[in-house]
This record gives sequence, C-alpha cells and structure tokens, in this order.
Amino acid sequence: MGQNTKINMNKGESTRLDRIEEKIDKLADAVISIARAEEKLAGLESLNVDQSRKLQDLEDRLRLVETKIHDVEGAVGILNKIFWIALTALITGAVAMAFWGPGAI
Repeated sequence: MGQNTKINMNKGESTRLDRIEEKIDKLADAVISIARAEEKLAGLESLNVDQSRKLQDLEDRLRLVETKIHDVEGAVGILNKIFWIALTALITGAVAMAFWGPGAI
C-alpha cells in the first residue's frame, strides 16, 4: 500500500466520522427536543389535574347551592300560601264589615 492509499483511507474514514458525528448531533438534538416535549406534557398534565380538581370543587359547591335553593323554595312556598290566606281573610273581613257592619242592620 502506498501513501496515496493511506491518504484516501484517511479521507474516507474522516468523511465517515464526520457523517457519524452529524448523526450523533442530530440524535442529541432529538433527545433534547423529546425532553422539552416531556416537560411540556408534564406541565399540561399538572394543569389538567389542577383544572379537574377545581371543576370538582365547583360541582360540589353547585350541589350545595342547589340544596339550599330547594330548602328556600319550600320556605318561600309556605310563606306565599300564608300571605294569600291572610290576604283572603282580610278581604273577606272587609267585605263582611261592609255588608254587615254597624250601620247595615
């Protein structure tokens, strides 16, 4: 083997090593990109868990409000009936007084 063959082999090996180095650099970039994507996914998962917890809290509070509204509706319904009974009694009394009052006999 002559000097030319060694130079050609060194150039070929150098070219091959350069390509391997480029591929390793690309792999390193890909690994970094994957790590960044995993960090984003972890952040999104954390946000999702937090949002889910807040939504559950809102649902619990809504159920509590619905229960209280139902209780208030019952009380207001009773007061409404009492009001109309009292109003009817007052009107009936006023009409009775008008017809059978002190000057009616």
